[in-house]
Amino acid sequence: MAVALSMAQTAVQENHVTASASPNVRPLRRPAGSAPSAGRRFRANWPAELRVAGARIPCTVIDISSVGACLKLEEPLPKEGTLRLIIGHVPPIQAVATWRKNTLLGVLFHFEQSWVLDSCGKSFDPTAWLKNV
Repeated sequence: MAVALSMAQTAVQENHVTASASPNVRPLRRPAGSAPSAGRRFRANWPAELRVAGARIPCTVIDISSVGACLKLEEPLPKEGTLRLIIGHVPPIQAVATWRKNTLLGVLFHFEQSWVLDSCGKSFDPTAWLKNV
């Protein structure tokens, strides 16, 4: 009888912990995206330009994924305005600032950029040289 009572108390405690744990669960920092590796970041070190509130701010894309990027800014960022990231031959990318640390800025793209996985994925494909033979 004592064992059954102890098991019942343990079950009640477990349900209490499970019920109270849900508010403590943190959401994922990187959105899943539609591709299996959508959140994967690739080293870039590309020259770029950030346009916001009429200002053109030179920057470097440190790393990039199909859903966001880390930028190193050469000038302070204005407080408000829509961000547009200009990278080489790619059309302007609308983004929102998600974090900032000194000269680094994290941005989240409004729309998933499938070209990132296509272009960066090829440079990391160990069998890419076989496909060109």
